[in-house]
Amino acid sequence: MRDAFVFTVALVLACSVARADQSANPFLAAFSRIHLPGTAFDEIESPRAPDYGDASSWAALPDRLDASDVAPVGVRIVDPEKADADVFFIHPTTLLSSDYWNQDLSDTRTNAWTDAGPMHSQASAFNGCCRVYAPRYRQSGLSAQSIYSADSVKARALAYADIKRAFRYYMAHYNHGRPFIIASHSQGSRHSLNFIPEVIDNTPLVKQFVAAYTIGAWIPESWFSRMKDIKPCERGDDTGCVVTWSTLAEGADARAQRRGYGRRDGQPLGFADRGFVCINPLSWSRAPELAPASLNLGGWTRNGSMRPRPADPGLVSARCDNGAVFVSEPRAPGYRNGLLPGGNYHNYDYGLFYMNIRKNASDRVKAFVAARQ
Repeated sequence: MRDAFVFTVALVLACSVARADQSANPFLAAFSRIHLPGTAFDEIESPRAPDYGDASSWAALPDRLDASDVAPVGVRIVDPEKADADVFFIHPTTLLSSDYWNQDLSDTRTNAWTDAGPMHSQASAFNGCCRVYAPRYRQSGLSAQSIYSADSVKARALAYADIKRAFRYYMAHYNHGRPFIIASHSQGSRHSLNFIPEVIDNTPLVKQFVAAYTIGAWIPESWFSRMKDIKPCERGDDTGCVVTWSTLAEGADARAQRRGYGRRDGQPLGFADRGFVCINPLSWSRAPELAPASLNLGGWTRNGSMRPRPADPGLVSARCDNGAVFVSEPRAPGYRNGLLPGGNYHNYDYGLFYMNIRKNASDRVKAFVAARQ
């Protein structure tokens, strides 16, 4: 069994690079100077496609030590040989430069951000139940994710094509008929919104599909009407369903946040006024009642350091309202450094509820396995 706090020299160096010359909130710094690349998408050669037969094209694999192999102090990581399920994790945007439409996988600085950020603080939430598989992909940059244009659509399509190829490689070479979870955040969740109906729903893969954690994307109720088999999760032990929320501070203007998301996504007018799905990560219910902070098993964030640290229990309360989960002020420091304008806790969609996600993934896997016996 691998130790939860064994860090390779390479990982430490990667995280150092990721922090170098960055403000406390690199995402805000990037937003302040955002622009589309100066050359049209079709006028430049796309980066070389990843070879998913090459381990370097994966940010996380279960047969090696990588950035997803961490956990809070005292928390156990499952032996991959004994894990009952897999997670296929689609990471969020870590290409912050506005000079490129898509990431070249030889870009070590961006790979370092991917490892030190979402691999460490998001994908790791699933290593208590599952083998973690997370492809690197030619992600579209922050500018292409933030400014909708014909070229942005092409950049996003290139990224999505990589996700599909990576999943097909995973199914052909790694899965071997095992149950699997799809987990994602932000750009990764945008890809999931295409991926789940296209690749999983109404296919034989539904029989292996435990659940999807499609976090940090606003999912309209109408999205589920496209699908035959997959619906929103209703309870903590539901399977074959989707969990989703977007995290805002109490008092934030959720409609304004939805309007901005819709504009960045090329959605029609009126998008912000639709009905949206939210599953409360403290109660795992769609109900609007407030879940008290006492149900919060612990938030966990890197907090600017790679040193081992415990989770922060009782961190926030949470309540659902039309796609948003509204949270109280975090009771521990370090959960506001990446707060986005308008009281948007997007960068902490996982971190504020880390231990609840960790336990819930295990609960859903157990329920899925029990139903198959």
